Amino acid sequence: MKKEEKPGLDWLLDYRAAQPNFGLERMEKILALRGNPHLKLSVIHLAGTNGKGSTIAYLRQLLKTSGLRVGTFTSPYLVSYNEQIAIDGLAISNQDLNVLLLTYQELFEQDGDDPSLQGATEFEIMTALAYDYFAQKKVDVALIEVGMGGLLDSTNVCQPELTAITTIGLDHTALLGSTLAAIAEQKAGIIKENVPVVTGKLPAEALTVVERIAQEKSAQLLSYGQAYQSAWQASLPQGERFCFSNETRKKELFETPLLGLHQVDNAALALELCDQYCRLKKLSLLTKSQVQEALSATTWAGRMERICPKPLIFLDGAHNPQAMETLLATLKERYGDFHKQVLFTCIETKAVDEMLAQLRQLKGSQLTLTSFSDARAISRQKMQQLAEKESLPYKDWQAFLEEYLGQEQPKAEVLVITGSLYFLAQVRHFLLTKLEDKQE
Repeated sequence: MKKEEKPGLDWLLDYRAAQPNFGLERMEKILALRGNPHLKLSVIHLAGTNGKGSTIAYLRQLLKTSGLRVGTFTSPYLVSYNEQIAIDGLAISNQDLNVLLLTYQELFEQDGDDPSLQGATEFEIMTALAYDYFAQKKVDVALIEVGMGGLLDSTNVCQPELTAITTIGLDHTALLGSTLAAIAEQKAGIIKENVPVVTGKLPAEALTVVERIAQEKSAQLLSYGQAYQSAWQASLPQGERFCFSNETRKKELFETPLLGLHQVDNAALALELCDQYCRLKKLSLLTKSQVQEALSATTWAGRMERICPKPLIFLDGAHNPQAMETLLATLKERYGDFHKQVLFTCIETKAVDEMLAQLRQLKGSQLTLTSFSDARAISRQKMQQLAEKESLPYKDWQAFLEEYLGQEQPKAEVLVITGSLYFLAQVRHFLLTKLEDKQE
């Protein structure tokens, strides 16, 4: 178990695993050695196939507007490794991260012969770090995003005051199950005894499972369409307009700056969570204007993010069929008459054939396949073979973007880069650097 002496982040990355660990025993042991910081926090725990990150981004702003200090643990990262652990939107500093990493490195070396610590993963250690950091900094509330599944996910050691399930679709089927019901069983594993659970728009098959588990746990279920409702009103140049209602809000109109019809669902879920949390904590509910202020301040990189206005380029982390369906619906709504260039790749565990089939149905589009440098990515060779099989062009993404940025593009054209958030992390940095150089 003992590692060679390495600087903090290098030491942590040695624990990176190809597959997540499902089970809570090791997490409980690690956190017990640190005095169980996860049990000293007020937590809102969020699971779901898609929409977790955007919902947390909205909820963070809403709770900040309520006057609370808000910790967030999210993954993966797009800009910097540190952003996975943040307070009020500010990523953990290099200094604080390194102090914690050194603490955990020493802990693992001291207890290296303990078999219960054998096989720890990077995600387990990062989860422990997040709980530890938020407890040390005494945040008012910690928003914790499930890594994968829910029931046996490393984050599920907490004792939350509120839980949420954003969406349920087919993803990670080899690990979570091949049906919506099986996946729902895993996601609903975050539901705790007598702890309210708020759900987004769930398929009937999945909602049935969630309802059963909530009933077994005597957990109040606050579901979309019952406890609260939202209705999309219009697409705006810089976002979406929607109508929201719940127990105390009656058809209030709001606008979100994040693009896509699905962002209405994410914003509505976040608002319901905020209202419920304020009631639990006996805080005043936000006024309509305060809600709008919070929504307007929300940003979330890599989700239908307009990275460049001319040429028009979007980044969207559609990494499974459900997310891809949402992306295509947004493109149809907003850019139906535009020619659409799509640059796509993904990681090994994703439903690449199904996503390709979806992309090929996008009218007025040109699809190009690529690959990227990451141990989790589908290799260049495999993507080239897939391109040949599907009669699609393959191009290295850097060369593709260099060429694209160097040419005059048609006015009514949009480039969408999608398929993996890990891929977007590399593309985003590359594009922002290129665009900055161009401006100089």
